[in-house]
Amino acid sequence: MRSRTLGVTAALLAFALVAAACGGDTGSTTTENTAGTSGAPAPGGTLRIALVSDMSSAFDPQKEYYGVAWEYYRCCLLRTLMSYNGRTTDEGGGVVEPDLASADPEVSADGLTWTFSIQPGLHYAPPVEDVEITAQDFVRAMEREATPSANVGGYPFYYSVIEGFDDYGAGKADSISGLSAPDDHTLVVKLTEPAGDMTWRFTMPATAPIPPNPSDPKAVLGVADGHTTNYGRFLVATGPYMWEGTEALDFSVPASDQEAVSGYVPGRSMILVRNPSYDPDTDGLRPAYPDRIETTIGGDTADLYNKVETGDVDYVVDAHPPANVLQEYSTNPDQQPYLHTYPTNGNYYISMNLGVPPFDDIHVRKALNWVFDKTGSIQLSGGALTGSVEGHIFPDGLINNELKDYDPYATEDGHGDLEKAKAEMAQSKYDSDGDGICDDPVCQNVITLGVQQDPGPRRMALFTQNLKGIGIEVSPKALDGPVIYSKCISSPDKFALCVYVGWIQDYADAYTFGPPLFDSSSLYPACCNYSLLGASAKQLSDWGYAAGTAVPSVNDKLAECAALPTGDPRYTCWANLDKFLMEDVVPWVPVTFSNENDITSTRVVNYSYDYSMGQASLDSFAFANGGA
Repeated sequence: MRSRTLGVTAALLAFALVAAACGGDTGSTTTENTAGTSGAPAPGGTLRIALVSDMSSAFDPQKEYYGVAWEYYRCCLLRTLMSYNGRTTDEGGGVVEPDLASADPEVSADGLTWTFSIQPGLHYAPPVEDVEITAQDFVRAMEREATPSANVGGYPFYYSVIEGFDDYGAGKADSISGLSAPDDHTLVVKLTEPAGDMTWRFTMPATAPIPPNPSDPKAVLGVADGHTTNYGRFLVATGPYMWEGTEALDFSVPASDQEAVSGYVPGRSMILVRNPSYDPDTDGLRPAYPDRIETTIGGDTADLYNKVETGDVDYVVDAHPPANVLQEYSTNPDQQPYLHTYPTNGNYYISMNLGVPPFDDIHVRKALNWVFDKTGSIQLSGGALTGSVEGHIFPDGLINNELKDYDPYATEDGHGDLEKAKAEMAQSKYDSDGDGICDDPVCQNVITLGVQQDPGPRRMALFTQNLKGIGIEVSPKALDGPVIYSKCISSPDKFALCVYVGWIQDYADAYTFGPPLFDSSSLYPACCNYSLLGASAKQLSDWGYAAGTAVPSVNDKLAECAALPTGDPRYTCWANLDKFLMEDVVPWVPVTFSNENDITSTRVVNYSYDYSMGQASLDSFAFANGGA
């Protein structure tokens, strides 16, 4: 280069994971997709939802690197060339499908040229409802994503593989040479190297078309021109919904004089209404049940969940239910239908710095995998509702369940096995007498970073106790959740272990796990290769590591998998890499594949989990008799 970094921004997704405990697979563990009172789902009604925190980047699609914002885009506001149906993998939610495109793209034999055909006759929301969506509008969006002033906090690194993308962003070219529109309904994308997941990259909101400004055809960024910091409030929709008040936007006056939509008041509220330009016959991916979606911003989490129980709020988007609420809904038969628990494409793990003794020895790293009580850690985190024991690195949904039953360090009930750990430690150079206990001084005062928020200290205590059994004395340092990520990536600081850090996908392909976590391009000061895989001798020397320190690299294997087209060979390649990492490199102790727990009000009779986004599918919420 993720994700959630793809570059430094990958940390954002990791922060979201810590806050939201997300990760990925198939199906609900507690409910069906249709749940609630009586009555079949039907269009109509007002969905009332709550956000604890506002969007991070003013709802700008070129900037927002935040899964909550992406769900609003996908479900409601923005259609992209390709997309997915907002459901579980059992229901096809992990399959990329044409959206604004009329078919899957044509790909050249060398994988370098992708040709997209665009559905004709599709139009934008008011006030530009007479403007047809054309190929140049996608070029305009990509030019904006390449522009540094417009992509702050975004994810342009996903598109650096497009020929000329970075040159345009650096001001070295007047256009992106790898993007062309030979006619209104054809977009040609030329790459510098094969990237088999380009269809996934064109599901991301930054690629959604931006209309030209009918009053100023020369405006390079169309209606987004002049809105570097606030485009989200001037967004023209292509999906089934639009901001309330969108029709009043006036792009004929200078950007500084334009009045923003009334439907999004930062820090207070968001209101979506039906887009009259939207044609459901051209869209097989979104049921778009509610007539109106009202979101309040702010409030106390406990109070918001009380409002869900009373029916004043239907769903809280960005906060986990408090432990007592989860307990109540999971044990009360009358409330269980409104608790929706799904495995997600994210995980928690313990990273080991392979440049710091004793973790430069693979036997020590394997011993950690054997000794740690994963089930105990999950119990401290809230129990089975929060996730399941993780036996390998890539979430199963990203590799088509090829490693569903694979765990090279499986122990009885996931509680660890001290004897197997000691047998591994006995083979290391740090156990001089072969008794399974590290007796080298490097095993004392091992600096270990952990999260200070509960249950972080209790998980750290368990980890510390487990490691004593193999002679490793941990020196724990508790940090604020977000801070731990900036510290773990700081290779010059030589932190040995990071406990219970997390990661979540950007889209449902293992590429969003592999390179950001294990490629040398994600080393310090980028993110988030904490284990130092692929670091060169010069880098290690510059960071102050001991002379002769060397770490393995998996760069070639990552590149091999990334180039393969979507399908079984690609899944198998990532699965084989996962096994290689677990058995021959061992940079982690995988701990938990995480779950998403959502609670809906009794008004809701239809709920769907958007597997690819790791969020509830907002357009799938429905009410009996259309909410009447």
